Amino acid sequence: MTHTNPSKPTARFQTPASIKPRSPTKAILILMDGVSADYFEKHKHRLPTLFRLAGDGLSITRLRSTVPGTSMPGRASMLTGAAPQANGIYGNHIVRDGSFVCADASDLRVPTIAKLAKNSGLDVASIGAGLIDPADCDVFVPAWWERGFLQGSRSFKSLPENRIARSRMIKDPNGRLRAAGVLDLFGFPSSSDTVASTPLVAGLAADHLMIGAAGALACSENPPDLILTEIDMTDSIQHQFGYESEAAHWSIAAADMMIGALIEGLRRVGREDDYAIVVASDHGHSAVHTTIYPDAIIPDLLWESEGATLHVLVDGAHDRRIADGLLARFQVEPWSSDHVPVNERDCIATYVAPPGHSFEETVGDTQEAGPTGRPRYLSTHGFRPGSAEDDRICLLSIPGMQPCNIAWGSAEEFTPTIAQILGLSDAPFSAKGLL
Repeated sequence: MTHTNPSKPTARFQTPASIKPRSPTKAILILMDGVSADYFEKHKHRLPTLFRLAGDGLSITRLRSTVPGTSMPGRASMLTGAAPQANGIYGNHIVRDGSFVCADASDLRVPTIAKLAKNSGLDVASIGAGLIDPADCDVFVPAWWERGFLQGSRSFKSLPENRIARSRMIKDPNGRLRAAGVLDLFGFPSSSDTVASTPLVAGLAADHLMIGAAGALACSENPPDLILTEIDMTDSIQHQFGYESEAAHWSIAAADMMIGALIEGLRRVGREDDYAIVVASDHGHSAVHTTIYPDAIIPDLLWESEGATLHVLVDGAHDRRIADGLLARFQVEPWSSDHVPVNERDCIATYVAPPGHSFEETVGDTQEAGPTGRPRYLSTHGFRPGSAEDDRICLLSIPGMQPCNIAWGSAEEFTPTIAQILGLSDAPFSAKGLL
């Protein structure tokens, strides 16, 4: 597997649009976790809904990832239009009070598209989307993965105990979900009460419930202007079963069907031209064959894995030299921490794994196995910055727009493009939208 920085095509607009989309319009944003640009390019024939969306409006062949290319930084950039060093979320875990903790909405330093839309008088619903503040929504359902189905794994999104109560709060003061026919959003027992496969099955069902609820709201008598939602198990199943595994193909195809059902629901009630449908992923994915165990190499330093990127908490140049020297024995390369906010940059050292490698914590029978081993997570992300494997999909089916393909887009261009769709012309972004 080669990790290189792909050269950018000289012509971004491969098929120029001849008609601008009408604006403003309503929008449904669907985050499809961990679906890479490479995967979609190779397997689009398996995904009829996404294939059709790619031909209906604006498609970005390769949406570049943030640094690192992991879930929370990817979400944060998609919601804010700001890079990690500006939005404050530079990893799935960030440093607070001398420890790595799970990042959440309270860590964002700039407003999200939900807040900008709400402040502009738009009706906003977040149905299972991560990093959204309930205060910025008229209807809010927390991300289902915050409820603990996958809690306890560094690779997967989880929430510490002191935030569990907040993760179970549904905000719907006017009963719009029930009026739309949504009666149960969390109908599965905890994994401790059932068989071992429950987290995977429950996660897939939870994805289905969230997408169904988002579609029901869009088809209701009071449809929101902006709906944000997620499909998450596409990422988890690739981690556990491998990139391009049959299980991965199945999970991504199932996600495609969920989106297809949502679009068909809009068509049945005559609203297919009312909403822009935006499907994008937060990062890519690719196979790894070896994992590196930092706790066996730098046991006296605090660290956190971001897939194939490693963050190490350091106290000055001495700690950096120790980490540099010990990790270099395993071809781990020091990297810039420019993606970390300036006021935290000196205390976080960043490293990238060699090709085909990831970082994991030793558990169980791996504790005596040495500093490297076979990865538990057969596919990962967060590779060397610029790696093609971390590039992601971005498809926008927009009413009134002729098909247009863009070869590549930056992470920071996504949110201003959504603002253009919604008619938020005064929204402050460092990058311009693509419309």
